[in-house]
Amino acid sequence: MDTQESNHQGNVVCGWCSYDANPLGAKYCQKCGKPLVIASVPPSQPINNIKLAFSASWLPIFLILLLVSGISFLFWNQVRFLSIVSGLNGSSGKISPDLQSISSRSDIGLYNSMKEVPKVPDGIFNYGGAVLFASLTASGAHEAMTASHPNFRLRYTEPKDGKPGTSKGITMLIDGELSIAQIGIPLRDSDYSRAKDRGFTIEQIPIAIDGVVFYTHPDINIPGLSIDQLQAIYKGEITNWKELGGDDVPIVPFVMDPKVANLLNVLLGSEVNKVSPKVQSFRDYTEAIRKVAATPGGISFGGAGPIVGQKSIRPLAVAAVNGKNYVSPFVEDGTRVNASAFRDGTYPFTRRLFIAIRRDGTPDETAGIAYVNMLLSKEGQKFVEKAGYVPLR
Repeated sequence: MDTQESNHQGNVVCGWCSYDANPLGAKYCQKCGKPLVIASVPPSQPINNIKLAFSASWLPIFLILLLVSGISFLFWNQVRFLSIVSGLNGSSGKISPDLQSISSRSDIGLYNSMKEVPKVPDGIFNYGGAVLFASLTASGAHEAMTASHPNFRLRYTEPKDGKPGTSKGITMLIDGELSIAQIGIPLRDSDYSRAKDRGFTIEQIPIAIDGVVFYTHPDINIPGLSIDQLQAIYKGEITNWKELGGDDVPIVPFVMDPKVANLLNVLLGSEVNKVSPKVQSFRDYTEAIRKVAATPGGISFGGAGPIVGQKSIRPLAVAAVNGKNYVSPFVEDGTRVNASAFRDGTYPFTRRLFIAIRRDGTPDETAGIAYVNMLLSKEGQKFVEKAGYVPLR
């Protein structure tokens, strides 16, 4: 049975506020007004022990409330993030792995417009890297950034040897020549190590999905090629189109200069050292398309953006290794990328495109973060799509 606790003077002690002048028999505390009913305790027990027992009895309840509050907070934040990206894959509510990783960064957000992006610095900032990003500039993305933030200016910067590419862009970023590097392959361990040796870190953030597209002279008439056949062409193991069901025409392979681009590594991987000496290199996509269009038997490959919509060459459908289920990289008479096949991997040769930035606490870092946030905004992703790539949102 519950009892009231009294002190040595015979007064009742309140278990809520510790007021010890309540008369015996009182039902409510004269100070705080709360009921004077507490758990049964021997009258001789010191008042400090009473308080400790009371606190201990509430400890499990307190811990449960704390746990429930924490779970509720995490659930609410997850629901909030889902609402941000719910339009990503139709109405399914699935989160892109790319955007799921982005959500963990405190300074990388998913905004609606470029104008909403905060902390955009004033100044002129250098960018450069993979030439396939030229279609992004041509789409009007940079003009839209400047229109939204007039004091944020971007300046394209080529390497001193005039041979731009992913590798050169990464090196220039680490050397402080660029604030922003546009890259077509992930950063390597050696890139992170070089930055660490300089006393800072670098980071890559995905902004689009790209398909590696193979294209030939328009007179080459075959249904498609598998990846192993394409590899054999660039290793010199297949040298005539008749070996692939075409006409008796020598194959003339072209590729971006390996000194500045990594397309051969993308295609051949560990066998890149087996590339045929007959493979001819070029500086940029304009030159490559012109050479293939003017060379009977010509073939080349690269990112989808600069190739989509080109009428002077013939894009090839591609199948997986040893397969014949050819999937075209483009739809609508070659005017649009096959976005659904790029997203679900049906097209067997896709990759992610990244923006690499410095993490060094300087205006370069601030500019890189702002640039990424503007490209990942819903407005920015529309320019990514216009450039011939598959947006992440």
